[in-house]
Amino acid sequence: MRKIITLGIMLLFLGMTISSSTGLYLEKQSIKPISSGNILYVGGNGTGNYSKIQDAINDSSDGDTVFVYDDSSPYYENLIVDKSINLIGENRETTVINGSDSEIVVNISSDNVFLSGFTVLNHGNSSSHTSIIFIQSNYNIISGNIIKVEDDYGIEIIYSEYTTISDNTITGNTSESWIGIFIYEGKNNNISRNIIKNFKSGIVFGYSNNYSIYGNTLIDNTFAINPAGFSINDVISLNNISGSLFGIYALNCFNYKIIKNNFIGNLRNAGFGYYLGEFFVFGFKYRSIRDIRSTIKWDGNYWNRPRSFPKPILGELPPYGIIRWFQFDWNPASEPYDI
Repeated sequence: MRKIITLGIMLLFLGMTISSSTGLYLEKQSIKPISSGNILYVGGNGTGNYSKIQDAINDSSDGDTVFVYDDSSPYYENLIVDKSINLIGENRETTVINGSDSEIVVNISSDNVFLSGFTVLNHGNSSSHTSIIFIQSNYNIISGNIIKVEDDYGIEIIYSEYTTISDNTITGNTSESWIGIFIYEGKNNNISRNIIKNFKSGIVFGYSNNYSIYGNTLIDNTFAINPAGFSINDVISLNNISGSLFGIYALNCFNYKIIKNNFIGNLRNAGFGYYLGEFFVFGFKYRSIRDIRSTIKWDGNYWNRPRSFPKPILGELPPYGIIRWFQFDWNPASEPYDI
């Protein structure tokens, strides 16, 4: 069902377009694990070291750290993280978790999980699509990893609050690499400083509230950022968006801020659209299109070249592809931001 929904949104956008790490690394980024327990070691030559990551997770308790050496890498495992632990690899370039192509590689079901320092991928190419990292819990940090996607999704997050996805490199390796980061129904999540490239969609999120999407670099994705499906109070700022068919398209998004982003070398930089009808979004009622058509603030973005005049952004109503009105970035930047 999720793929059908995603495909429908992407085809809709396409129709409109045609018609119109290591510990040192983490410390540098000021993101650190919270540790109050024991350290369990995987790989290496120490006495009592585990040979499998899952065995160490199973024996851990909340607050423990599972530290994985790269000596025995790659680890051919599909992990279930159901404890509030720190799962840390020795070196994100050389500590590899290589999972089955038909299963989630790292499935995080507990709150307060810290995952860092790994290359995570699924080997092979399967017709049964899945996610590399799947999160259905709160207060997690996924930071400083390399994620390689053969098919479907890099990171998938549903019903999550206060989760941070930062400083990861997420790369699609095939034509079946659908989405770098997919988020559905959550609040107060933070997506920052990631490099996301070669996906059909870089970041897709819906039914979101108070998200912060900032400092990311999105390169050569068909669609870079797709906020959609009744999202409210999100801020998209200071992102580098380049080489996309479509940079940002905001569909049914309310009280939004899209500010100080670099749009460079995209076929179409930005757009927005709404369905008609009556909406109830996070307790707010919108009765007509007049209530919602001006609830995106575009400000201070760099639009491919220096501009002396306000930049118009095209907006559509059904039937899509027909331009019904404009919004404006009244203060476009004269030069790209150093992000």
